[in-house]
Amino acid sequence: MGHTLFGALGLFSLNILLYCGHAQDVPQPVLTVSPSWTSPGDSVTLTCSVEPPSAGWRFFWYKAVPDMSSTYNYYTFKLLAGGTTGTEQDSYILHGQTHTAGYKCRAGRGDPVSYTQYSGVKFVWSGGVNPAASLTVSPHRLQHFSTESLSLICEGNSTEWRVMKVDEDGYVSSCSYWGEMTGSTCNTTRASSGVYWCESETQFSNAANITIHRGDVILVSPVRPVTEGHSVTLGCKLRTENLLYNVDFYKNNTLIPNPARGELLISAVTKSDEGFYKCRGRKSPQGLETSAE
Repeated sequence: MGHTLFGALGLFSLNILLYCGHAQDVPQPVLTVSPSWTSPGDSVTLTCSVEPPSAGWRFFWYKAVPDMSSTYNYYTFKLLAGGTTGTEQDSYILHGQTHTAGYKCRAGRGDPVSYTQYSGVKFVWSGGVNPAASLTVSPHRLQHFSTESLSLICEGNSTEWRVMKVDEDGYVSSCSYWGEMTGSTCNTTRASSGVYWCESETQFSNAANITIHRGDVILVSPVRPVTEGHSVTLGCKLRTENLLYNVDFYKNNTLIPNPARGELLISAVTKSDEGFYKCRGRKSPQGLETSAE
């Protein structure tokens, strides 16, 4: 009996070693997207890199399709139009990217074709309005205190929604892991910094890059991008107060001359106003504390 058990265990171990060895021989490409955040009509370049680089690869490109029936494998992947034979180039340009979308790639060569593994999924984010799928964040700002409750609300042409997140480590998860999905709303007290969006079977919503701040001062800024020519107002909020009124604002770490005491108003936004903004409370109880950018 002991001999039989040892033989079975030995065979099982050998099979695992052989399987692992085979998997290690198959390269996994790395997919990058540029830019990762888009404005309507932008072109986006997907690049599929195989290591070590060698000749003869053809590259295959896939778009993510939400699978609402799965709680773990969130997507199926569909070959992009004209992609059945692959491309000789390791890059693929998407023209007129409008909405948030996810992509994968793999490479193949030889006859019969020997394929690499699939890359990880990479997303191209859009903060713009999509009437068919829309994310609303409450409270309506991009920065939130770590102790705050957060509601993420999905609206559009669907009766079934889920809220998704990619955290700062690139891990993709749904609301069911860090909140409670009730109808089309995800409520959570355990949000972390990352990019959030809504999904239905056929649509991705606008995305919101949310920062969860453990300090006592946050920048109050709109969730959605500002259209050129429109105005935008930034504020500074203390954890224990609605707004601070004795603050400084910074763009790209440079102090902005600002006559208003508690707000920064940009009356007609231009491309030159793009940048990283933060605020600092001059007389907050904790001293000169600064928000996240």
